[in-house]
Amino acid sequence: MKYFEATLIARGKKEVHNFLAVDRKEAMSIAQSGGMVVQVKEVAMPIVARLQVLKDEIESKVFTGPVKAQDWIVAMRQMGVMLNAGISLSDALGEAASATQDKKAKRILFQALEDVEAGFSLSISLEKSRAQVGAITMALITLGEKTGTLAESMLKLADMAEEIRDNRAKVKKATTMPKITLLAMAAAFVILIMQVVPKFQSVFSKLGADLPAPTLALIAIEGFLTAYWYYLLIGIIAMVFAHNWAMRNRPKYELAFDQYILRVYLIGSMLSLGFYSRFMMIFGQLIRSGIPLTESMATSGGTIENSYVRLKLAEAGRGIGQGKQLSTALDETTLFEPMVLQMIRSGESSGELDTMLERIGEYYRMRFNHLIDNFAALLEPILMLFMGVLVLFLALGIMLPMWDISSAAMGKTK
Repeated sequence: MKYFEATLIARGKKEVHNFLAVDRKEAMSIAQSGGMVVQVKEVAMPIVARLQVLKDEIESKVFTGPVKAQDWIVAMRQMGVMLNAGISLSDALGEAASATQDKKAKRILFQALEDVEAGFSLSISLEKSRAQVGAITMALITLGEKTGTLAESMLKLADMAEEIRDNRAKVKKATTMPKITLLAMAAAFVILIMQVVPKFQSVFSKLGADLPAPTLALIAIEGFLTAYWYYLLIGIIAMVFAHNWAMRNRPKYELAFDQYILRVYLIGSMLSLGFYSRFMMIFGQLIRSGIPLTESMATSGGTIENSYVRLKLAEAGRGIGQGKQLSTALDETTLFEPMVLQMIRSGESSGELDTMLERIGEYYRMRFNHLIDNFAALLEPILMLFMGVLVLFLALGIMLPMWDISSAAMGKTK
C-alpha cells in the first residue's frame, strides 16, 4: 500500500486528505468520492500513519471472518430508519456503532465513521472490510449512494440479510436429522467392527471354517481400523485443512469444487436456487434504479459466493457489453432454465425487465422454500438405501460363516 495526499474542493472550500491506496488510479477513485479533485500525489508515510497501518493489520488478523448476522441486520435497519428521519450519516453511524454488541461490527462502523467524517463515501469506507460485511452489503450501499436512496437501500439490505439468515437456519434445521442419522450409522458400524467382529473371528479360526468374502472384508476393515485409526483421523483432519486452504488460495481448485458441488443431488439444487433468487432480486433492484445493464450485471453477479456461477455471470456481462441481449447472454451461461429465459425475453420486449426479474426471484425463492420444507422426505430414500446396504453387508459377513458351520455340524451328526 502507498500513501497519497489529495487536494480537493469539497463543500465550497479547499481540503487536503491523506489515505492509503494500491496505486495512483485507486487513489484518484478514492479522492473523487470526497469532492472535486485538484491534485493527487504520492508522499512519504509519516510515523503515525505507519503505526496506524500496523495496528490495522493486527486488528484485521484478530477480527477476521464475517460479522454476526443478527448484529449487522440490527445496525443496518437502525441506520436506515435514522437516515429516513433526516439524521445525518455520521450521527447514524455513530449511534449504530455504539449500540451494536459485535466487536467486529463495532470496529467496522467506527472506522467507517472516521472515514465518512474525513469526506469519503460509505461504500469506499466499507470496501476494506468487504470480507467481513459481504458483497451484498457493498452492492446495496453502493446502489443507495449512486441513486440517492441510501436509507431505502439499507432497509432493503436488512430485509435481505434477514432472509439469508432465515434460509441458513432452515437449511441447518433440514439437514440436522440426516446428519444425526449418518453419524449414528457410522458409530454403530465402527462399534460392531471393533467389538463384535474380533470375537467372531476367534470362533471361526478355532473351527477352521472357510470364510466367505463379506466376512473377510469385515475382518480386513477391523484390522485396518485397529492398526491405523489414528492415521485415518489425522488424514481426515489434513484433508479438511487442505481443502479449506485450496479454496482460499487456489482459484482453479475453487472453481472445480464449486462446479462439482452444484451437481450434487439436492445440495446442488438448494445452493443454485438460493444463488439465483438473490441474483435476480438484486439485479432487478439495480435496473429499476437506473443503473446500466452491464454495471448491474457485474454488481449483482459479484454477490454470489459460488465462483463457477460468478464466472458464468461475468461472461454474460461481457456478452452484454458486446451488444448481446440479456436473454441471449444468460442463455449462453447454461445456468437458467428455458422458462426463466422466456420470462426475461418477455420483460425485454415489454420494457418491464426489472419487474420480470423480481418475479423470477420470487419464483426461485418459492422453489427454494419448497425444497427446504421437503428436504428430509427427499433424502429419506437415499438414507434408507444406504442403511439397507450397510445392514446387509454386516449380516452377510457375520451370518454366512455361522450358517456354513451349522450346516457342517448337522452333516457330521448325520
